[in-house]
Amino acid sequence: MIIFLDGIVDSIINAIKDMFIGAVMSAAEGLFNTINEELIHTADRVSETPMEFSGGGPWSLVEGMAGAAGTTIQTIAGLILGFFIALELVQMLIEKNNLADLDMFNVILKWIFKSFIAIMIVANAFTIVGAIFTVGQEVITGAALDATATIGDGMDLAAFEAALQAASLGQVIGLWFQLNIFSLIFPIVRIAIFIVVVGRFLEIFMYIVAAPIPLATMANQEYRAMGNNYLKSLLALAFQGLLMLVVIAVVGGMMVDVVNNFGTDVSGAGFWSILGYLVLMCFALFKTPGISKSIFGAH
Repeated sequence: MIIFLDGIVDSIINAIKDMFIGAVMSAAEGLFNTINEELIHTADRVSETPMEFSGGGPWSLVEGMAGAAGTTIQTIAGLILGFFIALELVQMLIEKNNLADLDMFNVILKWIFKSFIAIMIVANAFTIVGAIFTVGQEVITGAALDATATIGDGMDLAAFEAALQAASLGQVIGLWFQLNIFSLIFPIVRIAIFIVVVGRFLEIFMYIVAAPIPLATMANQEYRAMGNNYLKSLLALAFQGLLMLVVIAVVGGMMVDVVNNFGTDVSGAGFWSILGYLVLMCFALFKTPGISKSIFGAH
């Protein structure tokens, strides 16, 4: 009788264990697939230009807003440009020993050339901005970084399932609880990654709308620092995507290494290591704007 009852109890325990093993395997595989999709989606989005972001809809909207406000913005930029062109002429005239040693023809010719360049820059401000981000994308593409390595490919699911079969029911249930906690935390990390990636594009669009105004200051040598810093900021935003891809590639590679050594670990330490790397990725992504601006000397 006791043997019979023991057999029933063992059968029930094994059935419960098999149920939890199936749940753990399903959760682990689903988790890895979700992380893979997030890495691939993030890398693809980072590689986009502002003109391609979200299918080009936001760029068209920004262009429409700039067009609607274009008259006002161009008028302001034109007034600023006119002031600095006039100021530049005055400075060029008086820098030659207060008009005492003046070659009027050369000064006027030089002034006309500089004014023409300044007018062309302001008139083609949006084209220049678009070219900067196109060049940035070419650099990112040329880097050929494999930022989309799938972290689940290196995991031996058969070995992991065998380890679960050899583990106690308590260990399996404990791992199942850990995976559920992980599943609750991961969306928060996912939102943080989304914020930094999409936030970069929002910052780009805010810079783009008023592009002619800071570029108008480049007509004068004394005040062109504003325009130069504006261009440096655009370059920093364009090449920030490259730094973000570096972060995704490096951290993704470290997660692959964790998964490759996952094997028979049923303690859940591997899952928490992956979560730690994801948090590290978020932290590093949030640092990329400052690092990129530091590289290009923008402020």
